[in-house]
Amino acid sequence: MPFTMPTLLPHQEVVADWIARIPKCGIFLTMGGGKSLATLTALARIRPTGHILVVAPINIARSTWIAEVEKWGFPLRTRSLIVDEKDKKLERADRLQRYKEIFSDYPSMYFINVDLVDDLVKNMPTQRIGGKRTIMWPFQTVIIDESQTLKKPDGVRFRALKKVAPATLRFIELTGTPTPNGLMDLWSQMFLLDGGLALGTTLTAYREKYFTPSLYVNGRPTRWEPRPGAEEEIYARIKHKVMSAQNANIPKPPVSIDDVPVVLDKDTMEAYKDFTKELVLDLASPDPLNPGTVTITADNAAILYGKQLQFASGTMYTDEQKNFAVIHEEKLAMADYLIRNNGGSPVMIAYKYKSDRQQLLRYLDKAGHVAEGFDGSRGMIDRWNAGQIPVMLLQPASAGHGLNLQDGGHTLIWYTLPDSLEHFQQTNARLARMGQRYPVQIWCLIAQGTRDAKMPGMLLRKQMVQDGLLSAVAVEVYDPDEDIRELLGDLDLSPV
Repeated sequence: MPFTMPTLLPHQEVVADWIARIPKCGIFLTMGGGKSLATLTALARIRPTGHILVVAPINIARSTWIAEVEKWGFPLRTRSLIVDEKDKKLERADRLQRYKEIFSDYPSMYFINVDLVDDLVKNMPTQRIGGKRTIMWPFQTVIIDESQTLKKPDGVRFRALKKVAPATLRFIELTGTPTPNGLMDLWSQMFLLDGGLALGTTLTAYREKYFTPSLYVNGRPTRWEPRPGAEEEIYARIKHKVMSAQNANIPKPPVSIDDVPVVLDKDTMEAYKDFTKELVLDLASPDPLNPGTVTITADNAAILYGKQLQFASGTMYTDEQKNFAVIHEEKLAMADYLIRNNGGSPVMIAYKYKSDRQQLLRYLDKAGHVAEGFDGSRGMIDRWNAGQIPVMLLQPASAGHGLNLQDGGHTLIWYTLPDSLEHFQQTNARLARMGQRYPVQIWCLIAQGTRDAKMPGMLLRKQMVQDGLLSAVAVEVYDPDEDIRELLGDLDLSPV
């Protein structure tokens, strides 16, 4: 069948046009807003020469883009550097062989997860040009999906792409959460687009120009806040490269995010308060071969913070091997209650700790629920979207980005809220995205009187910073249908 170009929504047309006009650009579009379809359509119109490389978190690179290409019938030859044709992880020898085949292969769209991009760059051949060793880079177009994963300028991902970005003709960054921890996250993303022209050639220069220290630890600054007027100047300097599409008519479902109070008994709360004050907690040993007690200590504020969240969730790690002691089951009971009262609709549960996953699988199975942990496979995504998985457990750090899971259910339970705004928003957007047919309900389990209760406020403060950026680089979307509706609204069409 001949390929027919998809019909885009107005905000997607703006995205496609921006990509076509600006070869190296950033698209900061709300999650679930159809970035991948708009990007594929732009590429189909542009028809760039040579290979295309998509760099993304593993589950997106493994399934989401390939599924979009197949769904819409784009005339693109796809090739994975992660899994084989049966969706099985490539052995290293097979992956290295595919690296070599790139140079003699037909023009294709290649996919690799962000954690392997350093391996890809290191295994590219080099040649001496002007007395300097230069990487032979075969990808003229590079797409970074979830570009905020490159926010650390000292990370191997960023350093690898920094070497090859100048060799690309098109470099496209896509994200719905560009600044999950504040404006400091912008520098590395912008550097890959313009080599430092907008925000400076080093993070130090950027930081010293626009920020001032707000917290010191042992005499060294560890937290920075924007100087007066800095936010507006930063927005102005990146606006020529980065856009977000503002459109009130993006067809996304209504979303309700509600806190669910979980009340711990008096003795448990006393233990929590004592631990917070004394920084020491004695628990029953989880090792049956070594009965007795094990002592948990919090040597600094960061350790205390993590241990408080573990306590609120119901378990606490007792050693480096992730053995854990069970403190309470109140959140498990509340999760069971919410599932039972969800009208039989599938439920997704986002968890933070491996101990949470084990406890949920054990408890829910005993309660009669069929629960599975997400494994990242295309087969499991298909089963979820077909409504065949009653309860699916998902870890946001590894599976909260880019997946189209809106067909399988419309209820999400946060067993423990994350520190990261990125993880929170991205996981919510697995269900709250275009194509979702029902209102989305998101429940956040909050253990009253614990660190849990402070998490919603912290996430809200981070969201305010990010919303300011998205608004500042917004491109207003022209919707001709809206103009027609307004015009007709002003006319008297009653019969004469």
